[in-house]
Amino acid sequence: MTAAMNLRRRREPAPAGVVAPPESLRAPIWQRPVPGVGRAPLVWLLGVHGGSGATTLAHVLAPAADARGRWPGVFDRESPYVVLVARETISGLTRAHDLLRQHHAGFAGATEVLGLITVAARPGRVPPEIRRYRDVVGSLAGHVWQVPWFEEWTLVESDVLPVWSPGDGVAARKRRMDPLDEVPVEIGELGVELVAAIRASIEGPGTGEDRP
Repeated sequence: MTAAMNLRRRREPAPAGVVAPPESLRAPIWQRPVPGVGRAPLVWLLGVHGGSGATTLAHVLAPAADARGRWPGVFDRESPYVVLVARETISGLTRAHDLLRQHHAGFAGATEVLGLITVAARPGRVPPEIRRYRDVVGSLAGHVWQVPWFEEWTLVESDVLPVWSPGDGVAARKRRMDPLDEVPVEIGELGVELVAAIRASIEGPGTGEDRP
């Protein structure tokens, strides 16, 4: 089992009766193109709270860009595709739950949520309470991916980390690797699956969305 994996491969409809969070718990929508983005991304990473890991992931995944805590307004050919990013803490998952309810209730503009990335908050096993709550929140996200703890990533600025691009595929798994010099296998797998999820959404139902 890989650490960064599509835990739910099939995007499911939102459960009946999803209630929008109060306005104070909603993320705002950009009223202009997302600033500070030098390239048009395939997908936006929306960090649901500070320290979620969205900025780092937006750097190491070439097709992605950081939405800077707001829903993109989908201006000037901006991608509508959004993946939420949260730390694996109760507060982080609660915030992700709020924003997923906001989206399903129709208060997130013209965006389409592809799923949720949860980022390990510490090394070691995920506590069972976090796993259970992640499953609950994931029922609104459809796709859920998990990124493990990379100790080395906490010791440097994100702009020195290696970058995964779609043409790179997934590196061979090694007994030992340096995540400061090589893209971790889990990040390559995440990138491949994000691109596949976007392609499946563009192509529409019946074109391989449920393919393993």
